[in-house]
Amino acid sequence: MFRETDIKELRRGLTPFPQNIFVDDQPWLADHLLPLLSIDLGILRSELAGTVVHMLSLVGPIDGYIGDGTTEFHNEFTSPNWFALQLTEDNRYRFLGQEGYFQPRTHLDEEKYAAQVKENHAKARAHAEKHGRLVSYLRSGEAHEENWLDILGGYFWAGNWVTEPPPGAFTLNEVDFPDDEDDDEDIDQVELSYQGRPFFPVACADGLTTLLFYEPESRTALFTFDYS
Repeated sequence: MFRETDIKELRRGLTPFPQNIFVDDQPWLADHLLPLLSIDLGILRSELAGTVVHMLSLVGPIDGYIGDGTTEFHNEFTSPNWFALQLTEDNRYRFLGQEGYFQPRTHLDEEKYAAQVKENHAKARAHAEKHGRLVSYLRSGEAHEENWLDILGGYFWAGNWVTEPPPGAFTLNEVDFPDDEDDDEDIDQVELSYQGRPFFPVACADGLTTLLFYEPESRTALFTFDYS
């Protein structure tokens, strides 16, 4: 099983800050989701070479989970702290929920926060183009170097992100597996599926905050977030 951690250097199959990753008829996605890194799934499974998913960063909200307070716009593919996108044949994302899932920004503080997130994203992109490394920007304006990915492939252990159930289309089970380093202990791993077909973990980023799973047959990318 391919699994690598603390990826600071780009390599073949990883493309930083990709462009034009959302379908044309959902331009509003770019106001809520920012592209960080494209991942050719051939890194993880040779038969999926050329299938490219995209790690995303959230623009908001300031507080709480994404999807909080918008339950009237939820469907079987969206719920608090979870959402799914379908990967098109040309490797672009189509959101499987409704636009209203994303909380409207109704206060000046939210607009200021969103503008700052987007400004920092643009600065990080410019830095990556020059140096090939990922940085985040602190409130002081200083740049802090980050991993491109904290985990690539392998498995994800159960964390705070499993406290919110996934959308209705998906099934989640926690399973105890032996710890390779200690046969007397188990670690909680997670199995996710869609219509009986398993997702596999793709990557974890943003300081172990953003988790991305993929189901190949339906070409579904599933995101959730861990705020430990």
